[in-house]
Amino acid sequence: MSFLIISFLTSAAAAAMLLTILARVLPSGFLAAVKNERSNHTVSARQIGGLAVIPAALAALLVFGPAAGLDMRLLLSLMIAATLLWLTGFFDDRHSLPVAVRLCAQIIAAGLCVYGLGPDFRLLPNLLPQWLEALLMVFALLSFINMTNFMDGLDLMTVTGIGIPLVAAALFALLGMTAPQSGLIAAATGGALLGFAFFNTPPARIFLGDSGSLPLGLLSGVVFLMVAREAALLAGLLLPLYYLLETGSTLVMRLLAGENVLAAHSKHGYQIARRSGWPVLGIIGRVAAINILLAICAASVAGIASPAETAVFTVTGFAATVALLLRFRGIL
Repeated sequence: MSFLIISFLTSAAAAAMLLTILARVLPSGFLAAVKNERSNHTVSARQIGGLAVIPAALAALLVFGPAAGLDMRLLLSLMIAATLLWLTGFFDDRHSLPVAVRLCAQIIAAGLCVYGLGPDFRLLPNLLPQWLEALLMVFALLSFINMTNFMDGLDLMTVTGIGIPLVAAALFALLGMTAPQSGLIAAATGGALLGFAFFNTPPARIFLGDSGSLPLGLLSGVVFLMVAREAALLAGLLLPLYYLLETGSTLVMRLLAGENVLAAHSKHGYQIARRSGWPVLGIIGRVAAINILLAICAASVAGIASPAETAVFTVTGFAATVALLLRFRGIL
């Protein structure tokens, strides 16, 4: 299982080196982030992180996939789907593609990944027919894609918000709690985010952009689905719970307010906290802490059989996450 550690470190080094080169070679105005009333960055920034992070992660998957026993069908599906979103995100960063084009690309990418997981990949085989479960998994991956994209709005947010759950998923595989395949995808993607982290520290001058956040959401979504199958359904839910509740609660509140949920906004809890005066590291530190707690809860749920203990860890994870969201919004 040492290949998991090697793939993580290799991906991190590759992302950092490639991003160093791109930052020096590309013009300073290339993919420059436009500042507006919704912006949370305080200095001029470029959306070039995804141009390095995704190639580094995919290269690690190609190199170490055979060692992890990664099925060729799944590997090719992941490569094609992630590349499609990488290109879509790049052109969207440059030219603002129509919503329909972006959504079609996301549906195709999500469908490819569900195809890659195979017909035997089931989460609720005793409750749902295979076709319905496949549709729900496509919807879940679409949600992860957009969730990651929506949340990529603050220095180090994606690194802590998605990176920590991915590292936890890689550790699950390293400890034998899940299969090496999900561990490799998590390690390669999480490692690439670590390499990106050095360029995204406050005040960040480099962000992922859609070319990074869209395929990252897809790859992480696949990881959490695999954890849900290999460890426990609740474990796959608890790992990304902060992102799920943050984006889900914001969507509900905007719907209740009669807002256009397709329009850009800055009403996530962390954005409200930032505008109310919270320091960036204060927000990120709390997100990191809640994700570590959720990882512990997920590991506990996956490693025990008692329904009572499962309930305790699940409730603990939900309660702590809700409390943080309320704190961000100034309610607690």
